[in-house]
Amino acid sequence: MKKILAIILMVVLALGMTACASSEKPVAEASDSKAVEESTSGTDSNEAEAQPEATEKLVIKVGLDDAYPPFEYHDEATNNLIGFDIDFTQALGEEIGAEIEYVSTAWDGIFNGVNTGQYDMIVSCVSITPARIEEFEMSNPYLANGIVIVSAADGEQATSIEQLAGKKVGVQLETTADIAAKKFIDQGTDIQLLQFDSVMEAFAALKGGSIEYIMVDSSVGGFYISNDSESFNISSGLLSNEPIGVCMAKGNTELSEKVNAGIKALQENGKMTELSQKWFSADFATNIDSEIKVIE
Repeated sequence: MKKILAIILMVVLALGMTACASSEKPVAEASDSKAVEESTSGTDSNEAEAQPEATEKLVIKVGLDDAYPPFEYHDEATNNLIGFDIDFTQALGEEIGAEIEYVSTAWDGIFNGVNTGQYDMIVSCVSITPARIEEFEMSNPYLANGIVIVSAADGEQATSIEQLAGKKVGVQLETTADIAAKKFIDQGTDIQLLQFDSVMEAFAALKGGSIEYIMVDSSVGGFYISNDSESFNISSGLLSNEPIGVCMAKGNTELSEKVNAGIKALQENGKMTELSQKWFSADFATNIDSEIKVIE
């Protein structure tokens, strides 16, 4: 009897050990699975942390007067913006790693726009003057420029301001030519001043005979004459020396430094000369006289 009880007890114990072994195995598997998950999760986390963050490309908004050929105007066939300043800003953007967006605005309000943040800079044949240097961040010059008198090709050729006395003279509103004409009037020259919203309107008026002369940037006068020498002629020498620069809000030194570095690179690699030859058939981009002589 004792032997039978012993045998039964051994069987029970054996079954109990087997049951225990079976119930412990899933726990070990679950533990191993959790460890794998944690290891995988940690690897994914480390990989995510190791991935570099995508950097957004610098976007620069450029304010311009889009009716000022050959600097910026619309192509008659496509209506696309074209001109020297368009090519220049695209080359500048590539040089400093920025995307350029254009904001068209009337010239008489263009400087307010850069101060109020409507755009980051003005690239629109902006003459560098002492007043603008005081009020804004002006870049180093990228193009030579000055005021000249444009006469009708078949009319009396005015070579000096004195010869404008009693004559109808057109200027674009709020340009340095407008400021200079008012200065000459204040000094006693009896100019009959007519102000136009755009330089295109002024040249149309001269061609139509409603005015007799225009005071304008030399580069612009040269462009119109190269396209219509039968109607226009630059009859005076330079009345001022106003090289062209990029205008930014006062205190925006970070952008100013980028722009100046870009201009320098484009001058050194010959791109500025190439663009000047393309649009003006002359090199106004090298040997720029930086001594400013304005009439204001």
